[in-house]
Amino acid sequence: MKIMDRYLLRGFLKPFGACVLIFCILVVLARFFEKMSVFTLYHAKPGDVVMYLLLGLPMWLNFVLPVATLLAVLFALGQHQQHGEVAALRSAGIPTLRLYGPYFALGGVLVLGSLAGGLTLLPRVNYKARTIYQARIKQLKVGLYQREHVVAAGRNHRRYTIGWLDVENNEMKDVVMDTFDGQTHLVETVSARRALYRDGQWMFYDGKRIVHDPALPGIFKEKDFNRMLIEIEESPGDFALQDKDPEDMTASEIVARLRRLRGLGVPAGREEMALQMKIALPFAHWVVIVLGIPFALRSSRKGKLQTFGYALGVAFLYWGTVSVCQSFGEQGHLPAWLAAWLPNVLFIGVGSRLMRKV
Repeated sequence: MKIMDRYLLRGFLKPFGACVLIFCILVVLARFFEKMSVFTLYHAKPGDVVMYLLLGLPMWLNFVLPVATLLAVLFALGQHQQHGEVAALRSAGIPTLRLYGPYFALGGVLVLGSLAGGLTLLPRVNYKARTIYQARIKQLKVGLYQREHVVAAGRNHRRYTIGWLDVENNEMKDVVMDTFDGQTHLVETVSARRALYRDGQWMFYDGKRIVHDPALPGIFKEKDFNRMLIEIEESPGDFALQDKDPEDMTASEIVARLRRLRGLGVPAGREEMALQMKIALPFAHWVVIVLGIPFALRSSRKGKLQTFGYALGVAFLYWGTVSVCQSFGEQGHLPAWLAAWLPNVLFIGVGSRLMRKV
């Protein structure tokens, strides 16, 4: 590594580290005061509160880290510009783009770290924080899970619509089980007011079974029943896992859910969008570097705060575009891959144009 690279990286890492530290403090304080009424109501132990805040910090920090990257680029490169160091390096015959190399290299390290963490470790840690909040702080029983309107995909080409799921009591209410063939044609529907899970088996009560003939649409056989034993491989806990928030799921878990939903022909826009966002969002570090460089080179002692304001405005416009595209992707108005990557491509193009002008 050349002396120039070390000098530029040292100038970047100091403000970057300061920004990360400040964001850590702000995130912890914000989450503490947000949940303080809950901590007080349930007389939470200090150790549980600290563990909840610390385990939830990495996921939040992963979201705000690009802002620290942007501020570090603005401060570091702006200082070099104001002191005439950029002009001196250019006059020494160093290409302009060569000056930006250390920033993009460090940005690549941040991208890889954020990408690896977001796909594997961070969702597990965040889920652990939620578990501590529910089981220790709110003092709910371990394994307690009650939820309305659960839609889950099961094995053997089955889809379940559950009006009420109670994992602790191994019970479902207002259940509809649709079974499909390999071509996603509906072959059977079983509905019941109540279902109980005992000794690894499901017993359905007060329901109706409808058998469809895929070869003859509209032709079916219907039969009422008081109780029926049905072979279902999933337990109540499996249905609860199906209802897990994609934010708390690793990439492998989301892919497994996607395969199951696609096999049933069920729309999976939310899951597809979550997977694409986990891959696309880490590249925000490179996006903000491209956006920050031209603003930093235009900064002056007189208009430094104004330049910082413009740069932050463009950055927040980028995150606003990300939110809008994410909504479009989840609703199916845009393909998930396009909705996730469009903001990156668009704003890298804007930043590249600004860099050429500078």
